[in-house]
Amino acid sequence: MTSKEMMAWVQLLGVVVVCGWLAWDALNGGAVGTTAAIAQKLLWAVGAMVGFNIVGAIIGTILVSIAQREELKDEPADERDHAVAARSLRNSGIVTSIVAALALIPLALGVDANLAIYALFVAPVIGGTINAASELYYYRTM
Repeated sequence: MTSKEMMAWVQLLGVVVVCGWLAWDALNGGAVGTTAAIAQKLLWAVGAMVGFNIVGAIIGTILVSIAQREELKDEPADERDHAVAARSLRNSGIVTSIVAALALIPLALGVDANLAIYALFVAPVIGGTINAASELYYYRTM
């Protein structure tokens, strides 16, 4: 496993953990509230994702190094890495744009403005998830 693949797995696991926490919170009545309260909760979620990625990268590097019995090195990017990144970012950008555009429809129909706060969080999270999943796919198939 390369360091780039490991980071993609860490990102996917981070999304699952944080979205699981938010889903649990929503099921217990946390999905409603003032716009400021919802925004604060989602800012904590963003911070949790960043922290999870940092800690996950460190722990993942240690575990992969132990499993491979050699240091996991982040090698310089080659043509394949650039192609994988370009395709993954393309997929991510398309999905993020579509989700953000679709979020405008309920807002235009007069749904509560709190939806905009969730859309600002969900669109890039889905895009980032697609980016990480695409990287894993392209590294395995290219």
